[in-house]
Amino acid sequence: LFYFVLSFRKRLLWSQCGNWWNSDRCFVPGSRDVVYTMNGTTWNCTEAQYKNFSDYGCSPFNTTGKVTAAEEFYYRLLLKKSSSFDDFGTPGTYMAVCLLAAWFIVCLCIIRGVQSSGKVAYFTAIFPYIVLLILIIYSSTLDGAVDGIKYYIIPRWHLLKDFKIWQSAASQVFFSLSLSFGSLMAYASANKFKNNFFRQMCIVVSCDCFTGIFAGFAVFATAGFLAKSLGESIEKYAESSGPGLAFITYPEALSRMPGSPFFSVIFFLMLLALGLGSQFASTDVPVTAIMEYIPALQKRRALVVVVTCALCYVISLPFTCPGGIYLFTLFQEYTANISLVVIGFFEVVTVAYVYGFNRFMNDVKMMLGYPAGKYYLFFTWLISAPILTLAITILNFMNTQSLKDGASAGFDEYVYPKWSVILGWTVFAFCILPIPLCYILNYIQEYRRLSRRSLIESSPSNYGNFSSKYRFLRAFKANNSPSDDWGPKKKVNQYGDYAHLNPNSTANKNIADSHNLHTPQEINATHNITGVANPAMDPDFSTNDYTIRERF
Repeated sequence: LFYFVLSFRKRLLWSQCGNWWNSDRCFVPGSRDVVYTMNGTTWNCTEAQYKNFSDYGCSPFNTTGKVTAAEEFYYRLLLKKSSSFDDFGTPGTYMAVCLLAAWFIVCLCIIRGVQSSGKVAYFTAIFPYIVLLILIIYSSTLDGAVDGIKYYIIPRWHLLKDFKIWQSAASQVFFSLSLSFGSLMAYASANKFKNNFFRQMCIVVSCDCFTGIFAGFAVFATAGFLAKSLGESIEKYAESSGPGLAFITYPEALSRMPGSPFFSVIFFLMLLALGLGSQFASTDVPVTAIMEYIPALQKRRALVVVVTCALCYVISLPFTCPGGIYLFTLFQEYTANISLVVIGFFEVVTVAYVYGFNRFMNDVKMMLGYPAGKYYLFFTWLISAPILTLAITILNFMNTQSLKDGASAGFDEYVYPKWSVILGWTVFAFCILPIPLCYILNYIQEYRRLSRRSLIESSPSNYGNFSSKYRFLRAFKANNSPSDDWGPKKKVNQYGDYAHLNPNSTANKNIADSHNLHTPQEINATHNITGVANPAMDPDFSTNDYTIRERF
């Protein structure tokens, strides 16, 4: 957002030195009146940019300790980066204001739910493709673009032995598809019951793969142009990633293009659209969860959205401090590279093995009318996905080491303090602990219910032999089975395996007619296949509290 606003200038601020935030080490590579780089040597010229330096009195220029204008703009003006994690500081004005504006936009766009965010998504989803197409077409005409594209498409097989490559690939897949964030489930809950989600899944995954490859041509063509114009090796710019690529390498390349303000405006508008699109989905997760957990708030979505966005803004303020970039790197390492994969592993195992693959495919068949992709899903959910996510998780733990920041922008190489590792694992624990914690709490609740039920059934007036069975095993079984109210929400979709949820369904009417039953309680009681206690003696339990779990 900050870069986008400052792009509406004839001359971009990150393309020149002499500003109040620049130091005496600032220089502009390739500038017509400052320096020019050729064959790895940087020359200081007082004339215009020429190829024959000896004829114009150019002398070699020592770039040791020098910092490019784009780097100083990013680190000294925007981030106000401190020299260490310990020197954390207070929130920076520019970052805090831009962060507030971003959360304000998010609040406005999702305040009405899918009705508002869905319309905005048309822009955030389509506009980036238009910008990428423009950048690819234009950057491919620049000198050095071919070298960058060759570097992009020629494989380097030896890198497959590097675990970091696999870790980065896993992080890319999880981030680009929003896996383990909860946003997919939050948005999917707004779909119709008969929605063809399998077709949509294939489209989304294919488009995501295509977009990644498509965007790579724009990035590497631009990196090739920048390397050629500065006489540097292409690896220096092609291998940059993260914030360095988006806010240093690419802005520097854009500043060298004819009509640089125009390309800068559309590029950062594209990044803004992509960032907001991701933020819409991420923010909708807690909003949806809160309203589902507290039904009384479902009619007060606006209040929930405003409070959630306000809290998120306050929580994210530490990232705007001078030491915030260190915190950002720490969170990226321990949440993106580690916790998302672990959460993904638990999700796959829960659906495929705990809920059951056959039961899952029955649900798919119920919604689509056929078991779509049965063999493909069997291989991925039961075999490949658990093995790969578990392997990456184990290797993540085995290869964990102190983080390092390379020397850049006048900062020496920085090794993160030991306490930051503890902080990182604490962040990881907060992401992962809710999974086993909720499981244990639910197990305790089930065990207590069974204990109370056992006392009730010890009466001679009750039937069944429930108390003679091991309660902890039954609690474990109940805790790993769908709850009694699990199934479609709308009555019209409560049929087949879920007919017990709707006493007025055709299946239940047939049961009522054949057994001369008249009440929903009597109908539900016919689903009992193991025998339970009289629910009238325990108001905490309905007749089918434990019968439905047996049916599943």
